[in-house]
Amino acid sequence: MCLITALISDKIAFGRRYDKIPLLKYFTGEDFGLTAEPVSTGKYLKGFIYKNAQTEQNGKVVVFCHGMGPGHIAYTTEIAYFCNLGYTVVAFDSRGCNFSGGKNIKGMYDGVKTANAAIDLARAKFNDAPLYLIGHSWGAYSALCASKIRKVNAVVAISAPTTPSKTTQEGAVNVGIPRLLAAIWRPFWWLIYLFKYGAKGNANAAKRAQKNDTPTLLIHGDSDKIVGYSKAVFYKADGQHIEKFLCKGKNHNPYNTQNAEKLLAELSANLSKASKMTDKEREYFKEFDFTAATEEDSEVMAKISEFLSKH
Repeated sequence: MCLITALISDKIAFGRRYDKIPLLKYFTGEDFGLTAEPVSTGKYLKGFIYKNAQTEQNGKVVVFCHGMGPGHIAYTTEIAYFCNLGYTVVAFDSRGCNFSGGKNIKGMYDGVKTANAAIDLARAKFNDAPLYLIGHSWGAYSALCASKIRKVNAVVAISAPTTPSKTTQEGAVNVGIPRLLAAIWRPFWWLIYLFKYGAKGNANAAKRAQKNDTPTLLIHGDSDKIVGYSKAVFYKADGQHIEKFLCKGKNHNPYNTQNAEKLLAELSANLSKASKMTDKEREYFKEFDFTAATEEDSEVMAKISEFLSKH
């Protein structure tokens, strides 16, 4: 019974595509004056190489790894930030997300495979240019695991979870499953990921970050309810090569201002009941201030920029 329930919940989480939500606005490179060169690799993966043609290039490359959702287009504000500093940004959508093909996202380790493919493409195009991995949530997990497989200059992991089974357990609790029941189901999720990917399907990002000598910056919000204390790499990984930056009063998107996080929480709450809204009530989404909801925290972004400049 537990295995059947675990299989069903895994299918709900990973057995579908994650495309753009029609009610929401997504910024594009054009909104920030960026050039966007389409690129693809492998059977499914598609993305773009972003640059700000008006900014002097620093010869360095960022591979951006997106979190759960409709791909890297949910992070265009952050991508633009690094382009404006002179970085070239390579951003692929994982399998089953927005621009990329595939009927579903399959599982968390597919994000690691996407990061590896993006690194390989960046190396092929930009040779020995300094290369950095930046990821958020699922993307942070992907970046940390990939940095153990591919050599990069540095990694920035924001709100990174430790393992797929712990992440699924936390997600189940967040949607109302009793904590004890989620804990009972966790070994069955572990078995599912083992079946999907072999031993690497349960890769521990905290252990990989510790064993890897790549300079790493871990960023986390002290009020993160999505990747809580017991599931966060931030609290599990230590080493001389690891720096940490705890964002006070921040939830799962600590690179945003507190006001932006509040707006995103409000947006998410309204989105969950959108199907029951009247046409008039749905005007909320047209009037919503998406610019304010993606406002970056200058201190956090400056911390990332400072870290990258040292490596």
